[in-house]
Amino acid sequence: AKFQRLADAYQVLSDPESRKKYDREGKSGVSEGNVKMDPSVFFSLLFGSERFEPWIGELQLAMQTGQLAKAMERGGLDQGAESLEQEVMSDNSKVLKQRQLHREVHCAVHLREFMNDSVYRRDKDQFEQRARLEAADLAQCQFGPELLAALGEMYKLRAEIYLADELVGRFSLTKQMASMKHSSKTMQHKLNLYSNGVNSLLQVKRVHDVSKASTPSAPSAPSAPSAPSAPSAQEGAETPDASAEEKMEQALEEALPLFLQTAWAAVVTDIDSTMKEVGRKLLKDKSVPWQIRVRRSQALQRLGEIFLEEGTKALASGESAKTMTSEVAKAVLQEALMASVKGK
Repeated sequence: AKFQRLADAYQVLSDPESRKKYDREGKSGVSEGNVKMDPSVFFSLLFGSERFEPWIGELQLAMQTGQLAKAMERGGLDQGAESLEQEVMSDNSKVLKQRQLHREVHCAVHLREFMNDSVYRRDKDQFEQRARLEAADLAQCQFGPELLAALGEMYKLRAEIYLADELVGRFSLTKQMASMKHSSKTMQHKLNLYSNGVNSLLQVKRVHDVSKASTPSAPSAPSAPSAPSAPSAQEGAETPDASAEEKMEQALEEALPLFLQTAWAAVVTDIDSTMKEVGRKLLKDKSVPWQIRVRRSQALQRLGEIFLEEGTKALASGESAKTMTSEVAKAVLQEALMASVKGK
């Protein structure tokens, strides 16, 4: 819900007319009749996750913002932000859990089928060839290299934990080291999300403050005639301040890369938690012999290495969320927003 408010703030502040209306009338001035974003389409276009759908499923950001949008359409516009969050979490928690479970099963089944060449046919060359072709194709998507690297990292870590547990021992040093490596990586991703989230909200506040400063104050109540210099002062107040408007546009554009970094950090933590459950379902499947589970772990480990290699290679020769310029970030966000908005 906090990310949804961040997206709403950008949507208002990036449009000059909405920004002026917000400055005049406040939040109520832009809540009614405003266009609404289709979260699934927005995040699919923003991160290229449609092509990754068999691998990562529907992102939690899309599911949660979609549920929040439905709550608002049911009459939640008059409620406060906190009450809306509570409604989404209470009324839709079961729905979200079911959708997340379906997502995890879907991804686990896709992985199982994709690894058949290595697990059952024992054709590792064919498996690796398919994996590299798939990775090369996925790397062409928006944020494809980043998604590949994040997926590959989690696949590799989950496979290492299971192999250490099954082949070395549950309480072995190897298992403990693998678990610590996984926990350290996920904690790093969570801290990155919190840091980016706070910085993004501060940046939105800065943009809002600049917007307020660039908007002329509303005229005060009429008073008795005074000095003849009053008309010139009024005329000066009505003259648009081009310098202030330029500062507003500059502040907004400077915030865009950070906005994307925050969204990406949320996606990474989502992938971490989702792939943990996908790995459990795939590697602890008691319907198959332990030998098959070990082969699945080995195949998943190799798949993770290939995805990580291809993602890192693509990142080295292209743009990433961390190095994205304001102009590129603006184009990416505007394209996703324009394609995903719908009339209320």
